[in-house]
Amino acid sequence: MRITNQMLARTSARTGIALQQNSLLDIMNKRSPGALPSAGGAGKTNAYLQSYKKKEARQLKASAEDVNDLTQQLRKDGADSVFAEAEASGDTSDLTGKITEFADAYNKTIKYLKSSDSVWNKLYLQEMQSNASQYAAALRAAGVTLNRDGSLSVQKDRLQSADVNTLKAAFGSGSGFVERAGFISGRAAANANTPDAYRSGSYTGSGTELWNSFLKNRYNVWG
Repeated sequence: MRITNQMLARTSARTGIALQQNSLLDIMNKRSPGALPSAGGAGKTNAYLQSYKKKEARQLKASAEDVNDLTQQLRKDGADSVFAEAEASGDTSDLTGKITEFADAYNKTIKYLKSSDSVWNKLYLQEMQSNASQYAAALRAAGVTLNRDGSLSVQKDRLQSADVNTLKAAFGSGSGFVERAGFISGRAAANANTPDAYRSGSYTGSGTELWNSFLKNRYNVWG
């Protein structure tokens, strides 16, 4: 039986349940970016959705690049590293500032990965969440709590009172957490504007082997 708008309207009036005005895409993404264009037919609707997806891709790329950049700063060794400077001065404010920046960029990346309908971005999200869960105890000791959705909550007082060794265990060069988060974010940023169809094609043959190696070795890619 074909369900018409009039039938839905009568059912809505009879039950007192308002009709859902959001698109299926909005429901899936648990958001309402506003009404889709009412005129112009499928062409304008498709153009609107493409523009919306491109905006999300730009946001994901920017936040994921920030995670990758901050990862490299936190993993830097030597006398001029943020950890070495904190140890020398006894002042961890610059270090905890970097960690807070990292958490902010990380959370934005988690947010944009969650809102994406890309299969690959869903995979990146799962890998980010899985990686963080392995280091939940070290993060918690440093004043950073892992939330159920994979995002991070910074407890400012605990973070600022943590000693350098505790912070280094969670976020330093020897921490698998930042290394892996940086790598996954780097891949998400590099592929943010690439449609799934093209990504799937690039992971055939030797590409598939590279991806499987990435998962098996859990990101030992920095050299």
